[in-house]
Order: sequence, then structure tokens, then C-alpha cells
Amino acid sequence: MRDNLAAETDLGSDMDALFLRSLQSYVSEIFGAGRWHAVCRHAGLTVDSFEPMLRYERGTADRIALVAAEVLGRPVEAIWEDVGIHLVTNPEREGIRRLLRFGGVTFADFLYSLEELPGRARLAMPDLDLPDVTLDEVGEDRFDLHCQSYLRATQRVLIGLLTAMADDYGALCLIEPKADDCTSILVLDRRHATARRFDLALPKV
Repeated sequence: MRDNLAAETDLGSDMDALFLRSLQSYVSEIFGAGRWHAVCRHAGLTVDSFEPMLRYERGTADRIALVAAEVLGRPVEAIWEDVGIHLVTNPEREGIRRLLRFGGVTFADFLYSLEELPGRARLAMPDLDLPDVTLDEVGEDRFDLHCQSYLRATQRVLIGLLTAMADDYGALCLIEPKADDCTSILVLDRRHATARRFDLALPKV
């Protein structure tokens, strides 16, 4: 058995907590609770659930994801990208999609708004410490997105989020990881498909 990788600590990271919870939700909902329990067993965990409001040792999310990759037989990069897609497309987490769609009417508007995303997220969770994001327009419909993070997962989760949001806006994009925490975004067609409906007002219950 491996050492317990999920110890809560007052000096830990809330980023790890958010990513761990997102990974747990993705594996449980897509592959079934049994596969998630298998991940926990293989990791030697004493818990099988992560809480987003707690703090865990820095880097725990990356380590647990490597175990998940072994259990699921998939590359860890693909798992994290799917986690990012799942965060946007899961109807039970419509609040995340709404937070992102408030960035603008078009996909380009959304990209420019990403620099404001950490601040907007803190309005909902004041203690959340998201890494800073910077966007450079390097050519017509070409962008470089920079996001430095101690977690290797961050870039791949961002790629998944960007992919899902491009579909949400109806844009056709080529999104690729580059070195130094940089992600390349090439917008091939801004109106490739019909965008998903989005209303500023929440639907009435």
C-alpha cells in the first residue's frame, strides 16, 4: 500500500482540494463509483471523498490522478482534459458554465475575460487562490494563454474548459499545450455551429 496521500493540512492547497473533488466527480459519474473506490484503494487512501473547502498537501491532485490513470488505463493528460470538459458540460454544475459565459457574447470576448476570472471566482469563494491568467493575441484569431501553476493538471484542465467553451459558443478551435505553462488557441471558425442558449437571468424554478 502507498502512503496516505490525502491528509488534510491547514497549510495545504485549496487548488488541490478543488481539483481532487473535480477528479472524484468525473471518475464517479462517468466510470462509476466502483472505479473511483478502486482508485482510492490503489492510492492507499484512508478516505474516499475529498471536500473542496478543505486543504490538502500541495501536489496531491497530480499524484492521485496518476493512480487514476493506472486504474482507468488512460493517459493522465486526457483524464484532466476530460475533467475540464466535464466541469462545463455537467448540467449539475451549471453555475460554472454561467460564470464562464458571463465573460462575453463571443468566444473571443470570453478569452479576453479569462484574465478577470480569478477575481470573479473570488466573489463566490473569497478564500480561493486561483493562479493568475494572462492572454496574448499573437495574430489574427491566434492567442497564447499563460497560467503558471505548481499543479501539472492546471494546463490540461484549462484545455478541457476551453474546448467545452468553444463548443458552447459554437466556435471551431485548435487548442494545444505549449511549454512554460502556455496554451495555444487558434480560432478556425467563430461561427462553426449554433451556440448553446445562454440567458443572463437564471431560469425560474
